[in-house]
Amino acid sequence: MTTERQGLSYTAAGKHTTAAAMGKQYDHEFDAPQQASSDRQDGYVSSSDYTASAGEDNQTASAVRLEYHHPLENWLGRKPMRWLLGRLSRAGRDGKTILERIITTYRDPSATLMQRILYWPIHKFIDRMRGKSSVEDFRQRIAHHSPTLRGLVVVARSVSEFGLTTPQKFSAPLFAVWNFTNRCNLACRHCYQDSEHSALENELKLQEKLDLVDQMGAMHMPMLALSGGEPTISPDLLPVLRQAAKYGMHTTLATNGTTMTNDLAEKLAGAGLRYVEISLDSVNPQRHDAFRGVKGMWERSVNAARIVAATKGLRLGIAMCVHQGNYHEVEEMIEFARQIGAGCFAHFNFIPVGRGLKMVSGDISPRQREDLLAILNRRMQEGGMGIISTAPQLGRVCLAGAAIDGGRVACSHAGSGSGVKARVVAKYLGGCGAGRTYVCVEPNGDVTPCVYLPHRVMGNVREAPFVDIFRKSVFWDILNDRDRRLHHCGACSFKSYCGGCRARADAYFGKLHAGDPGCIFNEKHWDSLVEQGIVVTGDSSSPEEFDLTATRHGPG
Repeated sequence: MTTERQGLSYTAAGKHTTAAAMGKQYDHEFDAPQQASSDRQDGYVSSSDYTASAGEDNQTASAVRLEYHHPLENWLGRKPMRWLLGRLSRAGRDGKTILERIITTYRDPSATLMQRILYWPIHKFIDRMRGKSSVEDFRQRIAHHSPTLRGLVVVARSVSEFGLTTPQKFSAPLFAVWNFTNRCNLACRHCYQDSEHSALENELKLQEKLDLVDQMGAMHMPMLALSGGEPTISPDLLPVLRQAAKYGMHTTLATNGTTMTNDLAEKLAGAGLRYVEISLDSVNPQRHDAFRGVKGMWERSVNAARIVAATKGLRLGIAMCVHQGNYHEVEEMIEFARQIGAGCFAHFNFIPVGRGLKMVSGDISPRQREDLLAILNRRMQEGGMGIISTAPQLGRVCLAGAAIDGGRVACSHAGSGSGVKARVVAKYLGGCGAGRTYVCVEPNGDVTPCVYLPHRVMGNVREAPFVDIFRKSVFWDILNDRDRRLHHCGACSFKSYCGGCRARADAYFGKLHAGDPGCIFNEKHWDSLVEQGIVVTGDSSSPEEFDLTATRHGPG
């Protein structure tokens, strides 16, 4: 494995990625932007063509409106407001900020007279800005919801330091995905972690994990997702959850579900866990088990889902990594998830890294992805179940596919909203968040921009503070500047809401700032990969022909 270090960060372009297996060198320097025109023909349709045709299809200009504005934007970027936000978001000796105190005492009968007098001007401002929301609704969703409060502190600090930027630059990540251990009891074909049945020798010890949670807490990071390997195998899981709960973080768990019991579910809820995401790759038990590498796992995972759904304090989500072998099942899986009690369906991109390199031909084509995102958007608009996706293009599909401003739009990988306010939030927050709104922590303490970018190491928590790793990464500028994207991503009309998947671009081209070949606006580059035999055009009508155990046309 070769490495190129620049300060804390380095690129390890070795066994993990498609581009490396094809002999491509990974760039550590980033090219100048290309022609910045939305008419660029990197696909068979450009984003400007798409915008016009979508408007004709929906017979309304609002369906493809891209410039949304909120009056608050006029104030947030001004120097006096930035100074004020900096003061309000500064932590006191107890770790709390003035901003948190102001919001928690808003319309609170138990607030002291001094607090009411001192915070009265900002409380009146909140009265104006909360719109049609009732006082009780505002207090329940924001004042009494610690993760939201913590997120507002991070946003305030970020705007204070950087002003308003599109996409927004953040002083701290809004969430981290922590690959808690490399140990796993399955052998999934797609595993980006390339997990094994044993832990790594250099995994973080419990005290190191608790110290890292303390650093995240001090940064006011709102959300922490624990993944793996299989995190429930680790004896450190419950202590870390309890530590995160002390700071009011929203914690989630991604698991294959095979170790779940009623007793474990109750312990997880008691430790502060709020959301459990169980992976299911097919409604067909045999197909799921073939993908996961062990027979009998489908029944255990479904049983785990029912246990979680029945446990007080836990919310269930079903995650599906979509590839050529299960692409045709998405609608059926969403309905199945609803039937077993899930409140959320999470679509995960298949990215050919880690063990997924062995099934690189399993990646779906840009046209298939477009059909998939149309399904997700339709189900999102119908309501009844939360829909989230790691495909940044979902924001674009929502904007073009909802005929009115009141339709729902993906604001980020982890949430959606309706109305103009949600679209304004999506403008700053939406699209690919790798190294910008979120990071990944590996079992050994390495920090990377994304779970699908294991070779792009921003630093290690044993060598530097977590906040310095996030802020001083050599990848910081390129991940925060969508004008420097190559191919159509740099010129796209929707780049404020999308930006393209950085992991897929890097996997195929060895460039963090390359165009995303999984998007229809870059379809010609996908076709070039097909011509090289790197990927194949799948036939979703005959999924049984997709061999989950073999490498077809893929390198290595």
